[in-house]
Amino acid sequence: MFGMTQLAVKGLKHLISINEKPVGFVIVPIANQDIETLKQLCKENSIPIYCFEHINNHEFITIVKNELKPDLILTYTFPQKLGEQLLSTAKLGINMHPALLPAYRGSNPYFWTIANGETKTGITYHYLTSEFDAGDIILQEEIPIQPRDTCGLVLHKQETVAANMLDKLLELIKTNSITSTPQPKGDFPKAPKPYLNETFIHWEWPSKKIIDRIRALNPFNGALAQYKNQLVAIYEASETHFYGTGKEENGETVGLTPEGPMIKCSNGAIIIRILAVGKKYLLSGGDFIEYEKVMIGDKFIAW
Repeated sequence: MFGMTQLAVKGLKHLISINEKPVGFVIVPIANQDIETLKQLCKENSIPIYCFEHINNHEFITIVKNELKPDLILTYTFPQKLGEQLLSTAKLGINMHPALLPAYRGSNPYFWTIANGETKTGITYHYLTSEFDAGDIILQEEIPIQPRDTCGLVLHKQETVAANMLDKLLELIKTNSITSTPQPKGDFPKAPKPYLNETFIHWEWPSKKIIDRIRALNPFNGALAQYKNQLVAIYEASETHFYGTGKEENGETVGLTPEGPMIKCSNGAIIIRILAVGKKYLLSGGDFIEYEKVMIGDKFIAW
């Protein structure tokens, strides 16, 4: 099994709970809480753990072929492509992708499905091929995205669904009854890693697009803006009506409410409800007005 995120943590825990421990677990050489949790799980359950900067090197392929001898290679949000030599060491190579393929191929479907205002996402198990996220679909399950769902909430739903689907996947493998469907061809939305400027709010956007971008970046970086030469990260906001005089500029503070400042955008305004200022503190919108002495006419600036 290959993995690096909270999805992989949940998947590994599920496999351990049903007595289907991997013969080895492969991580990437980075430091974060999910990687540390995976290391601890492997240690507690006597699962050999491997960490290679490049997984397609001869040393690792030799270990897999001669020592681990897997029936199944299972990738679970892994950033490197497995080459043909590595895949040939197992009878089957299967990937779990947190989206409804063929839509949202790429490394960050969590962000883009919400940023694009989708009302559903899902989990897809598919065959590994020489192209990322392009193999025939084995299993797929839809997950609704509610209007107020954040990226963190959707990820929590996905990790549970993906883990539960492992039962059916393993049963299909054991009974030699897998059927698969080629992915449809067409122009489907992609899910690359977002550029830094895509994590900033652009105030000429309509209010819904701004709210969706904020949801897509909660609880991670927050949606970014500049205010009085400080970087602020916005974690929650709501849409509101604003008509004004027509002279107000996008990004301008046009109202001060108990919930937070009202900021003009292309089709109205949003109220900022929860945000962080610099690296210092997390604030309600009302406290932000008080502590930062926000005034009508103050500007929030994009990238």
